[in-house]
Amino acid sequence: MRLARILLPRALGPAPRSLLPFAAPTLLALALDLPLRGRVLASFALLGKAIYASSILVSAAFWALPLWALARLWTDRGRPWARAGIGLLVLLWILPFATMSFAGQAIYHRVFGSYMGRDTLRLGIALRGTVGDWMASWGGPWLMVAMVAAGAVVTVGLFAIARRVGPRVARPTPFLLVGAFAGAIALMWFDQIDSRFLQAALPDVCFAHGVVHAARMGLTGSWNERKGMSLRTPVPLPTLTSARRPRPNVVVILTESVRADAVCSDPSQCRSSPLDAVAGDRLPLGQLTSQTPNTFSACMILWTGLGADADFVSAHSAPVLWELARAVGYRTAYVTSQNTQYEDFGAFVRRAGIDVIVTAADLGGMGQEQLGAPDERAADELLRFVDGVPAGTPYFAVLHFSNTHAPYRSDPAVMPFPVEAADPLGPVAAFHNHYRNAVAFQETTVARVVGGLRARADWDDTVVVFLSDHGEQFREHGGLYHNHSLHIEELRVPGWIDGGPGALDEDARKMLRSHAARRTYMQDVHETVVDLLGVEDARASLPLAAEVEGRSLLRPLGGEPRVLLATSTSVWKPDDPRFGVMHGELSFIGAPGAWQCFDVRRDPAERHPLPSERCGDLESLVTSRFAEAR
Repeated sequence: MRLARILLPRALGPAPRSLLPFAAPTLLALALDLPLRGRVLASFALLGKAIYASSILVSAAFWALPLWALARLWTDRGRPWARAGIGLLVLLWILPFATMSFAGQAIYHRVFGSYMGRDTLRLGIALRGTVGDWMASWGGPWLMVAMVAAGAVVTVGLFAIARRVGPRVARPTPFLLVGAFAGAIALMWFDQIDSRFLQAALPDVCFAHGVVHAARMGLTGSWNERKGMSLRTPVPLPTLTSARRPRPNVVVILTESVRADAVCSDPSQCRSSPLDAVAGDRLPLGQLTSQTPNTFSACMILWTGLGADADFVSAHSAPVLWELARAVGYRTAYVTSQNTQYEDFGAFVRRAGIDVIVTAADLGGMGQEQLGAPDERAADELLRFVDGVPAGTPYFAVLHFSNTHAPYRSDPAVMPFPVEAADPLGPVAAFHNHYRNAVAFQETTVARVVGGLRARADWDDTVVVFLSDHGEQFREHGGLYHNHSLHIEELRVPGWIDGGPGALDEDARKMLRSHAARRTYMQDVHETVVDLLGVEDARASLPLAAEVEGRSLLRPLGGEPRVLLATSTSVWKPDDPRFGVMHGELSFIGAPGAWQCFDVRRDPAERHPLPSERCGDLESLVTSRFAEAR
């Protein structure tokens, strides 16, 4: 007890209650966050809520020490060094953080549906050059003035608190404030704050995490590692006219983590009860192969047509499919059950001129950040969007599903593989069945969407393109899930196309059938959609055209291209980067010192590596195109 009487005053100061006003910024952050995200926060699982609750302590720890220092300096304001300290503390700490943590986060959330988090500042500055340019992209100088004014109001309020409390605080500095502040900074430095996934943190903590992470990248020499998704700066498009009359409606259904053997893409080779009932004449998009086992990278490739080696600036300036569609008169939509708050994913499409954007945060029901919202809700929103398009106006929409990502969402009513288990550490066959049941459940939703489109009067002029972003591994090469290798189970994906006779005539169907046995890629799907929009003949006039190497599957394919593969791209950096290239059925993959060559036709499971010379100059191609592979 005697020890406690000695230590407690040293830890909390002689007047512990005088510290309570320093929690004002934390209360303000709560008051800002709850109206903006109350429904989303309530949907968090228990663990997510616990993480969010811990961020309240981090926020209090982050603000208390600077405000205590401001209060102490105020008591010594008669001395020149104290007045200088007050000025520096207010101008370099209190005002910037008050501006960006509250007004800045409110504006950012209004624009992007998420807060500035770990990578936002660094990537935003890397893409736009200066903080001023980055903030100006939100809405111009007057918005910046309003934001700073709001920050100044908060700063004045915090200064008033410090002045009022100043006479009651005493030296020496309480241990608790120093230790808590150091702990908060350490948590941000080592990325123990959730500002990237669910964003289970207060807005001020999310922003502070971004600042600390940017400082960490600068101090460790990693600032120039421009990998991640940020707000794009699109290159202006030339005047475009669709070569198709009538312009077909185009719906791209992009699913998550579905490997080729989990869905029947070619009804002449297999059966799928839900799909066969509504799209029995669908055609495969060849032997479709993703060029990356990662959602962000696959989306960048599909939406821009760039390769896996695209640099950061190109990836954030190349035109995306929605921009091309809108340029030729389409009504556009992006409807997704994906959690677009994850790693600032949603920022990538915010400047794409999309007419309607609906994400998991809008749909609700997101109990787990990787699963997103229920896919059925996204399906309903897509059909609602289609119903709202004026007659005579063509539409282009991407319906992006999420529920087949681990931990996989299934339904007891759709259980074709009853021997299943959700435990990834248990028998792999049962865990694989859990995944297959999730895919089967999602397939019923896909069939409902296709059925809804087919029931419309404009079906004759409508095309549906279905594919997955990447595959999934189930111990075929020792791992689980995806983004850890470039083996075929993580890259081969389902892909099919269905459409009315006005959109897909017999010549187009004949051409698609001729490619059924050919190796095709994500870039080819991009170019096929460009062709459906009627812009393919203008490809050479589009920005970055020389870097877009895909082939329209509605046309002859020519020879076998050499297509780059990667787990690490300019929009995603994994812990274990892998690189590769495919040339026909030859696959050269791996990392420096651990390259492997496979003949996928003769060895589809990639169990028997060939001597590297069998892959010819593919190694030199990989190392010349990927700096990290050298």
